[in-house]
Amino acid sequence: MKNIESRYQAIAWMLFASVAFGSMNALVKWTSSTADVWSMVMVRSVVITLGIYLIATHRGVSLRVNDRKNMFLRCATGLIAMILYFTALGLIPIGQAVTLQYTNPLFVALLSGLFLSESVGIRTWGLALASFFGIALIVSPDLRTVDINALYALGSGFFAAVAYLYVRMLRSSEHALSIVFWFALFSVIFTTPPAILNLKGPLSEPKIALALICIGIGAGAGQVGLTYAFHKANAAWVSAFSYVTVIVAAGYGYFFFGESLDNGDIIGCLLIIVSGILLTLSRSKRNNAES
Repeated sequence: MKNIESRYQAIAWMLFASVAFGSMNALVKWTSSTADVWSMVMVRSVVITLGIYLIATHRGVSLRVNDRKNMFLRCATGLIAMILYFTALGLIPIGQAVTLQYTNPLFVALLSGLFLSESVGIRTWGLALASFFGIALIVSPDLRTVDINALYALGSGFFAAVAYLYVRMLRSSEHALSIVFWFALFSVIFTTPPAILNLKGPLSEPKIALALICIGIGAGAGQVGLTYAFHKANAAWVSAFSYVTVIVAAGYGYFFFGESLDNGDIIGCLLIIVSGILLTLSRSKRNNAES
């Protein structure tokens, strides 16, 4: 009974995270016509940096970095992923952008052999093939021309996967709060110079300034939801519910931005989502069998 209750709580937290991330995506889309990507990433990162620092200080958690090389690579790849993703949100429908960004489980599975010396089985390659077919339906519906803007989101999924693999390498040497803090601070440092050139305009408009701050709040709230969800249930099992973010984001796109997905997009989204869930669950079973 206790396990069942814990699972329900995990689902609730994951749904909360999905709404938070979906709302953040919508705010990025809404502000993209006024604020540039650098400004959005910088303000988002400032909010998270301050929030994590206060939490770490309150809990007495050390933010000291032990593995500087892998921390730098995690921060660099994560920042590239975020810049590509925010760029895509301003150029293509939210549903497409979120779905393509959620190809990261596919890339994690395929890159595990290179980064973590884990074997990649036939099942993984089969699911990868299905996922790539879904990607093709979104990026190149007629299989002749390629939607260049959609490649930003796909690139985001790839670099997000690489960043996640570096996070896995850092788990044994760094505190989770430290990893989040340094990524946020790294993002602030590297996006501030280009953001300053264009930040004055958006900050002079109260609505845009508030939206930029809420992007950071949405991202932070989503991270809190993910953290509690993973604490309440098996990470791989509950992460399957994270794909609700795609539905939430597509809903925002339909009701607030007049966006819609054609049949090819819908089939592509389903292939990517189902493949991602099966990849996540199969990796969980394999890890449990090896432990």
